[in-house]
Amino acid sequence: MPKVRTVLGDIEASELGFTMAHEHVIHCPRGLFAPDNEWALRDFNIQLQMVKDYKAIGGGTLVDAMCRDQDGRCPAYLKVISETTGVHIIAATGIPFDYPGDREPLMDLSIVWKDKDVDEIAAGYIKEITEGMNGTNIKAGWIKAGTQYCYATPGEIKGLKAAARAALATGAAVHTHTDGGSFALEQLEIVLNEGLPGSQFGVAHIDRNPDFWLHKKIAESGAYLIYDGPGKVKYYPDSVRVDLLRRLVDAGFENQIMLSNDMGKKSHHQSYGYGPGWGFIKQKFIPRLLDEGFSEEVVHKFMYENPARFYALRK
Repeated sequence: MPKVRTVLGDIEASELGFTMAHEHVIHCPRGLFAPDNEWALRDFNIQLQMVKDYKAIGGGTLVDAMCRDQDGRCPAYLKVISETTGVHIIAATGIPFDYPGDREPLMDLSIVWKDKDVDEIAAGYIKEITEGMNGTNIKAGWIKAGTQYCYATPGEIKGLKAAARAALATGAAVHTHTDGGSFALEQLEIVLNEGLPGSQFGVAHIDRNPDFWLHKKIAESGAYLIYDGPGKVKYYPDSVRVDLLRRLVDAGFENQIMLSNDMGKKSHHQSYGYGPGWGFIKQKFIPRLLDEGFSEEVVHKFMYENPARFYALRK
């Protein structure tokens, strides 16, 4: 049976249960000891309670999207939270994308990867998947990469290529950050040119760009689509996402869709006095899908079968 690599070790893919495919269990990009801010999801007790609440509504797995060379990644915290709650956590290696100096946090891949070629970067990813992260024996289970709004920096292209090579070496999946759902086809072209099968690649935030043709072209390669914006009506109403999902299912791509909420800010979470919180997909968006004619079988694929297949190690 295929295995998934969690922070507590490898488990059968069938054990994941209800899975949110792109979330932030601990998220503090400027580091654990940096000044507090909107992005600092680092209060251990609050984060632990959030995961307990997720478990209480039937949550089985959280795919954590904080990755290497970000000071706030805390493998030990993830392990303790998983042990305490019984929720599986799949941690990430890889680097998401460059952060220009006017954005938060600051990351310059030209500095982070100075004098490193693609194979050296890939070797670092492989080590985190096979040996452990941050000097621990807690292993990553997937690889992250990403790009800017409508373009990629040279460092981000290196990161995509390294992610593809590490994925081929380890069997782990790659999924990416897209800024506003842009540059997704270009990302796909880069990893396919590295020899990565489309089925080992996924695109997050793609529903921020509600272009059915684009989504269909990505899915035709075998790649997965992560809709992680339900409930975030600042982009557009969920009716747009529902219609896109219906068209994708009608076109035969129901096995390549995963749902999540990508909640990396305090203002996303009820535990900090805001919302919508990790309960939104299960308690509000899925009931809406069912009310709008989606079958239980299709919804089960979105939340159980597709993540289990995608995050399973191919080796």
